[in-house]
Amino acid sequence: MIDKIISFGDSFTYGTDLSDSDQEKYSTRTWPALVAQALDLEYECHAVGGVGNRFISDQTIAYSNHTSLSIVNWTWIDRFDYIEFDDEGVNHIRTLRPSDTSPAAEFYYKNLHDQQTDKFQTLSLAWSTINWLRHQKIPYVMTILDQLLLEDEWGVAKDTRYKRPAISNLQECVSRDLSWFPENQTFLEWSRDNNYPESDTWHPLEQAHEEAAKIMLPIVKRAINTYITTT
Repeated sequence: MIDKIISFGDSFTYGTDLSDSDQEKYSTRTWPALVAQALDLEYECHAVGGVGNRFISDQTIAYSNHTSLSIVNWTWIDRFDYIEFDDEGVNHIRTLRPSDTSPAAEFYYKNLHDQQTDKFQTLSLAWSTINWLRHQKIPYVMTILDQLLLEDEWGVAKDTRYKRPAISNLQECVSRDLSWFPENQTFLEWSRDNNYPESDTWHPLEQAHEEAAKIMLPIVKRAINTYITTT
């Protein structure tokens, strides 16, 4: 019996810049929350603004359960998550972003970062998360924010000197489990295509989430119904 929707992602899923969100509480006006309301289900959100895909995978595997449907929204692939220990020895996942000006970020993006690694790591995380959810028989709906994850021009397919078949193979597998907005767009692409209001930090506002919920509602219903009929 599915009695809850649990969402995972970054600020787009947390609801940053929506009228009812702040640093202490996620928004209940995001499209995952609105879908839960439409289905009369409880809603729980483990999204955190600014995180990378390792964090999203970690949270999905940690908090998904058999009485819930998980909505997983993967973020930009060039974010880098790493473990940092505080003074008490407790480990925390920290994230580097291209916009950061810290010495660690400057070193990473100058010396260690490349798009092939971004793709391989996020695809591997997505594929392992998909298989964990399947193994646990937990229903899910999955979207992406960054189309670069599935891009096949740079270092993937055309130039055999740089071709990475592992990336192409993972792209084929992961793409089968993704849900899209009209015209195979991401949430942000679709929102902009429809000229919905957006904050200065690129976050679609209430109107976009309300319309997105209408699109995603039948997709979530289908995932729940499939789960019910196969378990």
